[in-house]
Amino acid sequence: MKQLLITLLLVLPLSCSFVKQQNQAEDTREWNRFELTGLVKTLKQKTYEADFTSRKIKEDQLSLLKTVIVSFDSIGRYTKSITLNAENNRTSSTTTKYAKGKNYESFHYNKDNVLRNKSKVKYVSDSLILEESFATNGELLFSIRVKKRNDRFSKVTLVNGDKIDSHFYYYTADKFINKIVTVNKNKDTISNIKYKYVAFDKNGNWIKRLSKNSFNKNDTGKLEVREISY
Repeated sequence: MKQLLITLLLVLPLSCSFVKQQNQAEDTREWNRFELTGLVKTLKQKTYEADFTSRKIKEDQLSLLKTVIVSFDSIGRYTKSITLNAENNRTSSTTTKYAKGKNYESFHYNKDNVLRNKSKVKYVSDSLILEESFATNGELLFSIRVKKRNDRFSKVTLVNGDKIDSHFYYYTADKFINKIVTVNKNKDTISNIKYKYVAFDKNGNWIKRLSKNSFNKNDTGKLEVREISY
């Protein structure tokens, strides 16, 4: 997605190997899931309550909502995530197991590390990803249909029984997510989340962004802060 150059202070053979791995990682990772460029080892993302319109935000004065820690393998594929609450206690975790090609299974656990459900992700084509989530007894819980355009998510449809929600992605000129609009099966808009990117690291990945859901009157805004390890 974001086609940014990474400065490599390596000799030529290692540089070629890195580029080969980077291309492989881009082929096997859905960009929109984490909005990352290049080979990343770990991602730590904290979400705070914040004023979307504020010009000066001090993190130590904000209320922490949650922390998500994500790990990747040597070619950049998502392998594990842990979610912590404001008190730094684990609330959930996910591990992945890759099958042939890009397809994989993810296993979702509760705070006590008990399996809650599992998902199967299948790449049907370069523009279509299908995901199904199952209970531990094998019952289908919900399904997700992801349509991609220009290697970016364009529409994500969640089907849960009679409930159908569609998420439409819109992007800025530099390919960051501008907003995500969600409509129900009656075509009524139920969510409109706007994003504002405020800081980036040396590799071009964002490390701070603000968001606000204009359809939720109680949502004054959120600040997401990321620590990225390469």
